[in-house]
Amino acid sequence: MLLIAEIILTIFAWRKGWRWIALIPLASVLILGIIIGFGVAASGGDINSINGLTTMLDIIAVVALILLVVNKPKENKSELNV
Repeated sequence: MLLIAEIILTIFAWRKGWRWIALIPLASVLILGIIIGFGVAASGGDINSINGLTTMLDIIAVVALILLVVNKPKENKSELNV
């Protein structure tokens, strides 16, 4: 469910003007989740034991994306003088 919210917020942030920066929170959470999952599985641990950590990472990504949607990116002064 949080993945759907993250994708929607990423789309809104992209359209707000953040472009490639809007992909950083979603990509970083996906990569960290894969690395953590592989690490726990390789060490013989239980994947269910890291639900709290991964949920916290998702919440941090959602908050970051909400901040991107709410705030506008700063205008680049060099582009205005062209």
